[in-house]
Amino acid sequence: LGKQVVLAQTPLRIVSLAPSNTEILFAVGAGDRVVGVTEWCNFPAAAREIQQVAGYSDLNIERITAVGPDLIIAARGNDLDGLRALEQMGVPIFALNVQSLASMVDAIRRIGELTATTAHSDSVAAALEGRLKVIDARVQGLPRPRVLWGYVAEPVYTAGPGSLIDDVIDRAGGVNVARQAEGTWPQVSLETIVGWAPQVLLTSLGGGMQPAGEVQRLRHLDGWKDIPAIDDGRIVHIDGDLLTRAGPRLVDAVELLANQLHPAPSQ
Repeated sequence: LGKQVVLAQTPLRIVSLAPSNTEILFAVGAGDRVVGVTEWCNFPAAAREIQQVAGYSDLNIERITAVGPDLIIAARGNDLDGLRALEQMGVPIFALNVQSLASMVDAIRRIGELTATTAHSDSVAAALEGRLKVIDARVQGLPRPRVLWGYVAEPVYTAGPGSLIDDVIDRAGGVNVARQAEGTWPQVSLETIVGWAPQVLLTSLGGGMQPAGEVQRLRHLDGWKDIPAIDDGRIVHIDGDLLTRAGPRLVDAVELLANQLHPAPSQ
């Protein structure tokens, strides 16, 4: 938000307004001080037992103030008017805008500073950076498959340049074909996708769908059946909670995708 946050003392009652923030707070060792979360905060399991005070874009001012926070960790996408109202009530607010793996790691260190858990947060951040370096070394010099992220339903919304998923694909050793699109979350036509000719379709299927079943279904649909990813049966599923949340488990998503894009040679 462009404002400096200075705390007079270590915060003991923290409200998290994004699932990724909640995961970071627990990862750095401040989970026992979280007194309010969103209805989407489901990891770790202990987060489900905490008072829900918000959706994501919508904030419940009464519920938030009722838990008596001395620090609110917000995120891009939260209701700005609601955040301003809370700020006017004297509650310190620190908002994160994580759009890359590097900024996610930086967010861990920043939250560590705010919660006085720097020894733990620095260790977590260093471990994540180490895992990313291993992936970088593994995929260096390898051919990069063309990857498209999206839900297989028209119209298709995908992850464009500057998005978190774009960075995940890049670090996993792929090329995000949607970098050619305009905007961070563009809507694209099937005709455009056919022209991009992705070799791998990355998705976070819901409703119990299975990638193998989707391949068979799409092989009988005009347009989709002409895409290399469908012809080769290369649909990669990664849970949306890993792939789209700007928290520590984002590195899990990079590792999973790297293993799919560049499988180890058979022994």
